[in-house]
Amino acid sequence: MSQTMQTVLLSLATSLFVSMVTFILGLKSGKNQADRAKLQELYKNIHRHFSELKEALADDCPKLWEHYKKNDEYLPLIKELESTGDILFIKKKIAKSSLDLEKRILIYSWNLKRHIPDLHNELVSNLDVYRDGYSFKTYNRSEDEKAHFESVNPTNCRTFSPRGYFILYNKEATKALLQKIDTSSCAVEFSLGNPMKYTFKIYPDSLNVSVEEYIEYIYERFNNNIEEFNSLCGEKDRLIEEIDKLLKKVEKRVREPIGFWETIIGAFGDMFR
Repeated sequence: MSQTMQTVLLSLATSLFVSMVTFILGLKSGKNQADRAKLQELYKNIHRHFSELKEALADDCPKLWEHYKKNDEYLPLIKELESTGDILFIKKKIAKSSLDLEKRILIYSWNLKRHIPDLHNELVSNLDVYRDGYSFKTYNRSEDEKAHFESVNPTNCRTFSPRGYFILYNKEATKALLQKIDTSSCAVEFSLGNPMKYTFKIYPDSLNVSVEEYIEYIYERFNNNIEEFNSLCGEKDRLIEEIDKLLKKVEKRVREPIGFWETIIGAFGDMFR
């Protein structure tokens, strides 16, 4: 075969290869464009979901499994994506880390809730710190006769700040809340459940000790008598840090659901299937 013929054939083969690659890239790009809107919506939902989980943790009002109950199942977003198969559209590393982190956040919240009866019991374990006149109410039926505590109300206070017991895992936030008893003449009430399973209401001027002494007293009891209390208090910040890292990755995917190199690699992969 002459040199000229070899050159012609090589040129033709190269042209055909380039044309085929260009055609496949065009098809792949078109398919990716069609998938882009769906993927973008998936990543937006994931970003919104973990932003809500983060905000709830930061506000000491964590999301619980029961917030995601559908029929007889508990299906938070990522678990639901897994059950529907939509998780397969998400980048594998993000899907895996999202599923794992969501589960750990909700298990953490469950552990916080699991120890709320212990927190309540420590608050009412030594009634000497409260002035005479306190009582245990019977708002609803409960096996625990001390489930609903209310201190004496010597100032006839009519206002109160309601919060969940979860704030007690945050000492500084609890301190700021309880100081309202002194600074704002405002009662504070902790509660759990609807209907309420546990309540603890404390009014201004109802303690036999100062608010500062009371705070140190209850946290000493929490630390000494409640298993895992210290580790649970510290875990929140670690989970929020992990959420922040995940959110950064998801943000990139919201802006560009399918990267340039993923398109190239996917196109060549399709050529050899």
